Order: sequence, then structure tokens, then C-alpha cells
Amino acid sequence: MTFKLIVLFFTSIVISSCLGQTESKKTSISGKLFSSAGKTVYLNKIDHFDYLNDKFTIDSTNVSENGEFRFDGQNLDSQLVSLTTEKFKPYTYQIFSAAPQTYYFGNCEKFFTSIPTFYVTDEESIDINWHETQSIDSISSPNNSGLAQIQLREFYLNSKKIDASNLNYDNKQDFEENWEQMLIEKDFDLKKVNFENIKLEKSFDNYLYTEIYLGHLNQFLNWFEEHFPGDVKTSIQNPKLENFYSNIFSEYKRHKWNSKSLEYYKFTERYVNHYMNIQTKSFEHYYKPSDKKRKLAAKVLDGKNKERYLTLVERQLKTVL
Repeated sequence: MTFKLIVLFFTSIVISSCLGQTESKKTSISGKLFSSAGKTVYLNKIDHFDYLNDKFTIDSTNVSENGEFRFDGQNLDSQLVSLTTEKFKPYTYQIFSAAPQTYYFGNCEKFFTSIPTFYVTDEESIDINWHETQSIDSISSPNNSGLAQIQLREFYLNSKKIDASNLNYDNKQDFEENWEQMLIEKDFDLKKVNFENIKLEKSFDNYLYTEIYLGHLNQFLNWFEEHFPGDVKTSIQNPKLENFYSNIFSEYKRHKWNSKSLEYYKFTERYVNHYMNIQTKSFEHYYKPSDKKRKLAAKVLDGKNKERYLTLVERQLKTVL
């Protein structure tokens, strides 16, 4: 009997230990809403690879008479979330579900600044003052628990500024020189990132790194494809002969990018369409979902992102787009 009790005791310890290893840290989000209209606050999940999913609302809570609201014990580890006072689809869901071919268009910073948007990692709590407006809302963190989220917000608010280079996307000019200017601007923006943390795929710094790095590549490709269609065509038809354009796409597998990044979703779609272009030997910004596209994506993608993208294509095939 004593032996059985000892075995049961140690078994319970092992089980508890295993459960402790898999249990995600819970996060509380609270604050004070300065708005005359908002009576309810919605907590929404944003996953750009899952924009056809209508189950994006995680929770909702009432706003008290003095404007206070609170979400307790939420499992938000490595999640991109937003707060709204009306129940509506995240902006990227609205756009991509109606017009997926527009994925490559420039990043609109208002996606992430018009309402409070957070990338949550290991925070136990995030407390904000939220001033709701008809345009771009403002937030502050009275107890500094949301400083990382304010840093993220400041990045998006200033994401279109050119601070350190002569980068020019308004006109056609030497593309190699403009590439060098883009690298200068990218490196300047990356000063916001703690490089010690970017090896952790789901870290806040890797999210910011992914948005900055791939955001610059996406923007440069938009400019290059507009002004140098001949070079793009040559590169598609003879990738080894004209490799400046094709080499940019090799960046895709250089790093473990953060999957919640909008720029990562855009570059993934762009990466698959690039190989569709090589296969067809003609240039298109976007190919509609098809069995051919699904098979090619399965070939050129790998890891978890392969699963994410193929799941999206399967859903697209079942949906009239």
C-alpha cells in the first residue's frame, strides 16, 4: 500500500509539472475609455493568414459609468489583438476577404493606429487610457505596463517617414542606388529592435523586426515592379541570368519571421506568386486560388507557414472570391 501511495505521489508531481510546462500565461487588459458613445469594448484577435475566419472576437466587456473596462485572465500569448467599441471585422479581414489581390498595396498605418492594437507576449497586465476619436485614437499607459504597445504604436505612426537616406519611391531612378538607400533606411528603423531577442520567433522584438525588414522589401518591390517591368520580365523568364530581382525573394527563408506580422503575410503571398510567375513565365501580382497554386505553395513553402498558407488556400477554394 505504501509503495502504491509513493507511486501515485510522484505520478501526480510529474503530471502537474507537465501541465505547468504547457500552461500559457494569462494576461489582463484594462483601462479607462474616454468616449461618450462606447458602452461595450470588444477584444479581437488578428491573424492575417486566417482572414476568412469570422470568429475573431475573443471576448467583450461592459464599460462602467466612469469609463473603466477590464478583461481578466485572457490567453493572449503571442497574439495580435485590437480593442474596439463596435463589433466589426479587423481592417485586413475586411479588405483581403473582399479583394485578396490587393495584398501587395502599401501598408496603411491606420490599420494599427485608428484603434488600440497590441502584440502581446509575456505581459501579465496591460493598462491604458484610451481616448477614442473619429480618426486616430490615442492611448497612454499610466502605470507603464503598456510601454511596449505604445512603442509599437509610435512605429506605425511614423512608418512612412524617411529619416536617414535619399530613398525615393516617387520617381524612376537607378534601382541599385535606390536599393542601397533602402538598406540605409531599413537599418535606421531597425535601431528600435533588440537584436538579442529576434531569434525567439514569437517575441515582441521579432514581430517588430519582421514588420520593419519585410515592410521595406515589400515597398521596394512595389516600386521596382512599377518602374522596371522589363527587368522583372527578364528575371522571371531567366532567373539565373537576371538575378537582382529574384535574389530579393531569397530573403524569405533567411529568418524565422513572426507569423502575426502583416508584412510577413504579404511577403508570403508575394513569394508564392513569384514562383507562379516563373512557372508561367509572365508577371502577375496575384493568382487566384487554384489547385495549381496550392500544389506550388506546398512545394516552395515549408514548416508551420506552409500549413498556414495551405489552410488559407483551401478555405479560399471553398469561398467565392
